[in-house]
Amino acid sequence: MVVRFLLSLIICLNFCASAQTIQRNYGIEISPKIGFLIPHRATMGHLLQGHSKGFEISGVIQTDGRKQWHHDYLFPKGGISLYYSDWGNKEVLGTGFGIHGFITLPFIKKKGWSFASRLGAGIGYSTKIFDQTDNPKNNALGTKLNSLVLIGAEIEKQFKRSSIALGVDMTHFSNGAVKVPNLGVNIAYISLAYTYYFKELDQKLKASIHRLENKNPSKWRMYSELVLSTKQIYPTGGRNYGIIGISNFAQYQIKPKCVIEGGVDAVYNQSIIEEKQGDFTARDNFQLGAYAAYILPIHKLQLILGMGGYIVNPVNPNGSVYHRFGSRFKIGKNLYANITIKSHWAKADYFEYGIIYRWK
Repeated sequence: MVVRFLLSLIICLNFCASAQTIQRNYGIEISPKIGFLIPHRATMGHLLQGHSKGFEISGVIQTDGRKQWHHDYLFPKGGISLYYSDWGNKEVLGTGFGIHGFITLPFIKKKGWSFASRLGAGIGYSTKIFDQTDNPKNNALGTKLNSLVLIGAEIEKQFKRSSIALGVDMTHFSNGAVKVPNLGVNIAYISLAYTYYFKELDQKLKASIHRLENKNPSKWRMYSELVLSTKQIYPTGGRNYGIIGISNFAQYQIKPKCVIEGGVDAVYNQSIIEEKQGDFTARDNFQLGAYAAYILPIHKLQLILGMGGYIVNPVNPNGSVYHRFGSRFKIGKNLYANITIKSHWAKADYFEYGIIYRWK
């Protein structure tokens, strides 16, 4: 199966490369990895039974400087990866599979050497999940289909038509509380990757300090967002509760790689009055909050890391502080698709699926 995929990917990438007026440099990356489960809750210690062994096979595109963001980020590379790992506890956790997009963003790049962050997101599949009768020890995952998030760093050495990279990363599986239990799976890995490119690498590329595009972009931008979601609460086997939210926020671009954001969130969450006993009514499901965030803009993609506090929060099931992490992607002239996770410190609350409109 792996050999077939590899051959198909090589044929596909060669076809794509030949179809370009200006050829990009495509490659194939193979990355074996070994690691271990991080039991991030005291109730997860029993899940750590052995080392996690796996690999990734990726199709890679090396940026070439034709876009300004290539220069801003020191010519990053990106692509699509297939992921496999046994997680070290097949009886309870089973095996993990996934497919995700990724990008590496160099901090330093000189004489063929680079030190970069590696970020990825996609869909994961777990062969074993919680079952009250057959698998009650799996308190990490309640669904077979999950989100997959990867955060890591790597040191890479490029050669004429290939490269070798030593990396570390954390790979995360969770369903955003669509179904409990949902403590999630966090695996820490060390990996050694080999990449073969179909063209020679240009190691003499230098980032331009001159703006190639958007010479006078508007620094201030205004947005509105509609968010929909759903979640379960404990005990397991319960119903799903609906969530709807409206956000208005502003962004100010300080530098090409630095945008700050501030906004207000109004949320109606049906699960709130079910999480605490008390004399509550449906109107107590309403929350109003204000937040600030750092945005990393990468071409049509925005990565967001934010923190906020509740102004109105009558039931207060999870404390007065909340966090937001995820991404937005431009899908039209003034439209963005949003997938972020809302959390309260280390406790994930729910995924935020949103549509954003840019006013200015």
